[in-house]
Amino acid sequence: MNTHNVKKRLSTLLTLGVGILLMLIHPAMAADEQRADVKTIHVNDYDMSYVERGSGAPLVLVHGSLSDYRTWLPLLDDLSENNRTIAVSLRHYYPEQWDGKGSDLSLQQHADDMAAFIQALNIGPVYLLGHSRGAAVALLTASNHPELVHRLILADPSPLSSMLPDQPDIQADEKDRRAKIHDIMKYYQQGDTEGGLRVFVNYVAGPTAWDNTPESIRNVLRSNSWTLTSMPRDIETPFSCSNAANISAPVLLITGDRSARRYGSMHAALKPCLKQVSNTTIGDAGHMMFQSNPTEFAFAVQYFISPE
Repeated sequence: MNTHNVKKRLSTLLTLGVGILLMLIHPAMAADEQRADVKTIHVNDYDMSYVERGSGAPLVLVHGSLSDYRTWLPLLDDLSENNRTIAVSLRHYYPEQWDGKGSDLSLQQHADDMAAFIQALNIGPVYLLGHSRGAAVALLTASNHPELVHRLILADPSPLSSMLPDQPDIQADEKDRRAKIHDIMKYYQQGDTEGGLRVFVNYVAGPTAWDNTPESIRNVLRSNSWTLTSMPRDIETPFSCSNAANISAPVLLITGDRSARRYGSMHAALKPCLKQVSNTTIGDAGHMMFQSNPTEFAFAVQYFISPE
């Protein structure tokens, strides 16, 4: 799909008031059936699904909450022009139909899986790009295995509590986030995943977002519903400035000009800890910046990973 047409359609969809609805731009993202081109590889006793396109230096894409490899499908053409671009689905995300049972859903487990994935494909060091929760996964991967990452791109990484400074405004945001997570988890504890999804979607995308979401897109979110139960553990994942300093690769921090303040707080906490860091802001975009302004996002990524 031409990126100009993508941007035009996205502008129309933004009037719905929910970034998650932008998955409508690619029919496969709302389809129940698994794509024929999905591959799997066995890592850490788990069959990890992924799709890939293009050739050249490997660029690995890591999705955020309630997402999976389908999140990146609209950008694959652009991001694979000069690279072998690989979009993964993390453990327990679609196409697995996970029921929430088990204790192996965590940022650290997913970081371990990502390292094993890169090693199993024998493609390291890679360009590693993560969004939101996926950016936190990418951050841990690069810290634990700096030899596997050539360049690291973090798009609004989920804030980790241990990294955030003790400032009144930041701690107020944290208190609000913890309260919302507590509310969401109460629904899941009662087996009401639909209620939990509603609260989460309305929290990140606006008070009427769930009501405005077409059923086909709700089904996409439902396919990853139980993965939200990792949130209480995720925010408590230990990570410090010294962990960030382990990263030897150049790092690009990406945000949207309308992204929530909590993401800026995480960026600010990371910057002084990283050896080589730059940042860019995607215009006319919020947290889902790669969907609301795909042209600018793809350009920023391609420029950062272009051969020196």
